[in-house]
Amino acid sequence: MKFRIKLNPVASIVIWTMLSISVIGLAVSVAALCGVQIELTPAQAKLLIATFSFTLVVCVLFVTVHYKVHNNKLKLNIACIDMLGGRIDISSILNIVIDKDKMFISYIWKGADPIIAAIMIKPKYFDDMKDLLMSKNKNIIFYDKSDEIIDSEQQ
Repeated sequence: MKFRIKLNPVASIVIWTMLSISVIGLAVSVAALCGVQIELTPAQAKLLIATFSFTLVVCVLFVTVHYKVHNNKLKLNIACIDMLGGRIDISSILNIVIDKDKMFISYIWKGADPIIAAIMIKPKYFDDMKDLLMSKNKNIIFYDKSDEIIDSEQQ
């Protein structure tokens, strides 16, 4: 199952704007090379194609960032490349904590000290991610700190 990463709204707008500009710029540059009457020399068109192709690839990579549970590992993928190198083994996850619209996991990687990592997905998918991880590892302890805050405010 895939969980798309939650981006800052400003970053999301910037990425989608860059993606749109890159597609339009690429189309105009290719049209100029194909003989459409545009005020670009072939050298300028080739330079723009290279530039817009690069920014298009970078934008697509940012848009495709997602978490994936596969082969008992939690992966952070950009396109199909695992950025964590498979180091989060689900059997090594100790805790899942939800606190103020943020999700954290603690896991053992190397040594005895746990590593705490933020899982940057939309809060509406927290339960799906938690249920999936806990179904693969029954020893995970779950804490919901947001419930504790609500309880303390009511008293």
